[in-house]
Amino acid sequence: MKNIHIVFLGIVLLFLAAPLAFAEENNMSKLIVQGEGKASAAADRATIVLGVQTRDAGAAIAAAENARLMNETIAALLAAGIAGSEIQTSSFSLGTEPQDAQVMAGEKQKAPVFLASNTVTVNLNNTTDVGRVLDVAVSAGSNSIQEVAFDLQNPGPQKDLALTMAIEDARRKAEVAANAAGVKLGRVLEISEGYGFVAATSRSAAFDVATPILPGKMEITASVTMTYEIA
Repeated sequence: MKNIHIVFLGIVLLFLAAPLAFAEENNMSKLIVQGEGKASAAADRATIVLGVQTRDAGAAIAAAENARLMNETIAALLAAGIAGSEIQTSSFSLGTEPQDAQVMAGEKQKAPVFLASNTVTVNLNNTTDVGRVLDVAVSAGSNSIQEVAFDLQNPGPQKDLALTMAIEDARRKAEVAANAAGVKLGRVLEISEGYGFVAATSRSAAFDVATPILPGKMEITASVTMTYEIA
């Protein structure tokens, strides 16, 4: 029976201690700071979205002409050394071009014009072939270049560097704030992180022969929020 009383007393003391610890933590003086860091690297991969648009009064004719030009475009890309696994259909549509929203009274509505559109996405594990790919596609019949985007194959090292710089920035701000306030920093209570990725993107409706492409650098940003205990 005595042992049971001792165990029960221990449980009671444990439950009493928990609210006291919680209250102590809530009453703790804290300093919250934010830090930012940036790291950049040259782009080493590219994504190109290109396609073919055709118009005709007949839907079948518009679709057939579109298929012919797209087949020639894909054949030219394959002949230029682009692997078939790196070419993927992005979208295909066939419909009529929109008529005027309002038709004047007595005016005869125009005959519909059909628009066929087919786009493919080309992935490149380099940036040096972008201009050549665009020129090959346009020469083969592609008349719509929707997007050229650059990226990093392995952004891990840049993310780590940006995070390290963000933490150093937050630590510096905390030290400055503590010195200005006449207090001392204690242990780090909490760290939360976030990332941002800035990738250069080029958009255009058409490209000239020997298209110059400048991929530039990719920038990765990291932000942290650090909570310090004030000793």
